[in-house]
Amino acid sequence: PIGVAILMTPFFWFAHGLTRWSNLPPDGFSLYYQQAAGLAGVAMFVAGLLAIRSLLTRYFSSGVVLATLTAIALGTNLFHYATYDGTFSHVYSFFLIAWLLDVTDRWWTSPSPVSTVGLGVLAALVFLTRHPNAIFLIVVPLWNPAGIWARRGSFAAIAAIGVLCVLPQLVIYRQATGHWLVSVYGQFGRFNFGAPHIVEVLFGVRKGLFFWSPLLLLAAAGLLVDNPLSRRLRVAAILVFAANAYLVASWSDWQLGGSFGHRGFTDGLALAAVFLASLFDWVSRRPRAWMPAAVVVGGLVALSCAQMAQYWLGILPIADTTWDQYRELFLRFR
Repeated sequence: PIGVAILMTPFFWFAHGLTRWSNLPPDGFSLYYQQAAGLAGVAMFVAGLLAIRSLLTRYFSSGVVLATLTAIALGTNLFHYATYDGTFSHVYSFFLIAWLLDVTDRWWTSPSPVSTVGLGVLAALVFLTRHPNAIFLIVVPLWNPAGIWARRGSFAAIAAIGVLCVLPQLVIYRQATGHWLVSVYGQFGRFNFGAPHIVEVLFGVRKGLFFWSPLLLLAAAGLLVDNPLSRRLRVAAILVFAANAYLVASWSDWQLGGSFGHRGFTDGLALAAVFLASLFDWVSRRPRAWMPAAVVVGGLVALSCAQMAQYWLGILPIADTTWDQYRELFLRFR
């Protein structure tokens, strides 16, 4: 899909200008192009965190927001996909979904033509960057189901803008293949919806989401905490997570190839951040709980960073990790 290329375009043109000014080969592969491609991922990472901060500061204290941003950035595989694998689509999707949440909250609170157009463009970019992420768009109507009918005109405008922005992708598919929609993986993999690998995807040693990012178990616990923001997002978050997990687990290569942790869930970490903040907020109001919680969270963040470094050094396998391998390599750096 063309979404990553669209979002990377400003960085490409800046690199292209520097390349011509420096009399380097303007071939798309020389020094400045490579640096710009890497910096684009870092920029998406920072912009996504700013969007989460913008949303959370309307509901939580600054301390809770800071703790949440630190934990979600370093206690998961998000930093890895902002840097080491920064040209994968995942950090771009993270950026888009983070802004989708922030703009949706603003749109429901104080709607405007600008936010309506913004939601339409964001919806299109979410799809254009990674097609399965269209499931995240249910967040918009489920934010306030009772108000859908009253906003039906705005929803129609969002849908029309979204379709208009998606058309170039469909035209490309049509011209290239003769079909309006195609599997971008071709014959590489297929779904087996009758035998999903749910347990392995969520808890297995090979790529299990909660095995490699146990911090996200705290986000799951945050689903039980009641506050105005989590109340708006709880149903949508559960539906999105369940649908995404089922799709990933039904894929023939459910590990999604080489990765640090399970990259099939990295895109939605902005949604997880909301419930992590909910739990942190709950803990912050209980003086006896916050110190043990800080130790646990700090330990989980440190573990994630250490294992990320192991992956970068080539110590941890990129795929098909066994329990024996994991035990033997645990926190080894040689």
